[in-house]
Amino acid sequence: MQRRLLILLLILGVGAGVALAVWALTERYERKQALANAFDRLRLFHDLRRAALEDYLRSTASDVRAASESPRVVEAMERLDVAWGRYGADARQVLPRRYAKGNPAPAGREAEPADTGDDSAYGPYHRTFDDWAQRFLEHFGYYDAFLINPRGDVVYSVAKESDFATSLETGPYRDSPLAEVYRRVMANPAAGVDFSDFARYAPSGDDPAAFAGHAILESGDVIGVFAVQIPAEPLNELMHFTAGMGGSGETYLVGEDRLMRSQSRFIAAPTLLETKVDNASVREGIGGKSGARVVRDYRGIPVLSVYAPVDFGGQKWVLLSEIDQAEVWETRGRWLAIAMGGIAGLIVIGLALAWRLRRPTRDAA
Repeated sequence: MQRRLLILLLILGVGAGVALAVWALTERYERKQALANAFDRLRLFHDLRRAALEDYLRSTASDVRAASESPRVVEAMERLDVAWGRYGADARQVLPRRYAKGNPAPAGREAEPADTGDDSAYGPYHRTFDDWAQRFLEHFGYYDAFLINPRGDVVYSVAKESDFATSLETGPYRDSPLAEVYRRVMANPAAGVDFSDFARYAPSGDDPAAFAGHAILESGDVIGVFAVQIPAEPLNELMHFTAGMGGSGETYLVGEDRLMRSQSRFIAAPTLLETKVDNASVREGIGGKSGARVVRDYRGIPVLSVYAPVDFGGQKWVLLSEIDQAEVWETRGRWLAIAMGGIAGLIVIGLALAWRLRRPTRDAA
């Protein structure tokens, strides 16, 4: 009796030990494999979004450069600047009153002015150029376009917001990102298209905006700056393309100040320039490093994170592609269920063997 019990316990012990070893090996393998597969997918999505971002920047730079070199823009810059000069000191008061404050267009549609009755030299030049500029914005998706003379005067704007007819050297928006772009272009007109970072822009209701500008040249001389105001929506659309990333996958941008430069996929409230992300992925990305790790994201949730520095027209940002760790473990859980089923099967086999060993002994008795 005692011998039979010992044999039974030995068989069950060996079976349980083998089962636990199998479970431990399976758990370790599946955990490692699930992470490796998830990180591989994230790297692919990260590379695709990075390529899309770089393509968007190249397209924007191409748009701005081509426009600044267009004979239509060169002519408009020359003529509108001359007309501006004829107003003298009254330009800053008269032009906003005629083209913005006194504009008969409906509220919020100042960028579509009707005939203001301006019979000065500025009026016909404005009407000729404004139609082209409106179509330029509609075609390329920018919020506003500007002509700025070499002295920093905004002599033309499509939207005719409060920055129109102000000085970017001495006026209320001299510290704005538009003014920064103007000054950098004037300081180095041969450098190509200059970009600003996103910042809140008071003339546009304090909405986030970035700017890009390029010098306007005539016979080799700088006669002004052509600039566009870049809205946040195109970048958000690029980042929100998540096909194949699962239910919790997302890609987003973070600036040097650790604030997001795109809208979160999961938060309804604005996150651009609002939500701070300060974890190891962001810190290493700002430091110029690329990598992959598990971190807590801006929601405090453990995520698999792939990150790398990106250059937004001279601005140092970090591009991150992430997926919730819990979603990765859900996939892994299906394999663990298979492993546990195997363990249960081994135990049943062990019990069956023990029973068969007992039967001859019982018959002999």
